[in-house]
Amino acid sequence: MNYVSTAVTPAISPFDHLGLTDVTAKLEDSILIVTLNRSRKLNGFSEKMSVDLVRVFQFGDQDDRVRVIVLTADPAAPAFCAGVDMEEVARGSSLLGRKEDSETEHRDPGGQVAMAIYNNRKITIVAVNGHASGAGLTALQLPFDFRFIWSGSKITMPFVRLGIAPESTSTYLLSRLIGEARAAAVLFSGAVMQPDSPVISNLYYQVLPNRTDVLPAALILARNISTNSSQTSISYSKGLLHHPGASIEEHHLLDSRAMKILGSGNDAAEGAKAFMQRRKPNFPDTLTKSLSPWYPWWKITDVRHPKSSKL
Repeated sequence: MNYVSTAVTPAISPFDHLGLTDVTAKLEDSILIVTLNRSRKLNGFSEKMSVDLVRVFQFGDQDDRVRVIVLTADPAAPAFCAGVDMEEVARGSSLLGRKEDSETEHRDPGGQVAMAIYNNRKITIVAVNGHASGAGLTALQLPFDFRFIWSGSKITMPFVRLGIAPESTSTYLLSRLIGEARAAAVLFSGAVMQPDSPVISNLYYQVLPNRTDVLPAALILARNISTNSSQTSISYSKGLLHHPGASIEEHHLLDSRAMKILGSGNDAAEGAKAFMQRRKPNFPDTLTKSLSPWYPWWKITDVRHPKSSKL
């Protein structure tokens, strides 16, 4: 007698090849949801977490199915991210620099994550549903386009109290986001603050009363953006914001060229048609097929490790 197997072959996740362990990822429609996966370690920022985050954000940047990337943590976890994993640091991980690296060779893993998020051509949103210290603020909040947070979150950047420098490009980002005076107050005091503090409150797009409210609120915005925004328009807009001209005249030349390029694209035609017909747009252009050779117009600095860049 021949038997027919009823076993179901497990679906292959599009993220299997990334080898993720310290974060998980799932794609819901056009929204990539990334969740920190070290709850038992207070979601401490590890070397492997930094690798996972760079890989998954690069995936989101390059995959046309993804329009928005949302980072969050399990709201039941003791913290959103309690900073770097100090046990790992004590074992000699690269988080504070390997002994074999010279001072010019070290590449801060938190900074690598921050750049992967900040330079991402898609919209990035973080849903902070717990306490955040160190890298939980620097690498995992500052580089994002939108920040949602639980009102009860305790936030601190304790670097001066630990005798180390602020990491994850935070001194570059924080002053641009809240101004140099407020950034100095956060960095130099090392104080524990909450989202409603006048020093940092304007960092946040929305402050929610309950931990469990944070991700749903972030997803409402994510869905709105994913269904109503053009990928190419988002990428050019972020480029102009992050890489402006050196003067208003130079910036005028940049956005004029961007207007000319995008104005002749399929998305502009669809946007105008949808507006006239009073319906939601269905933008056809993608980053892999529709970007002009002019993009990016800025010089990209090579930040690879000196030894690896010679391979």
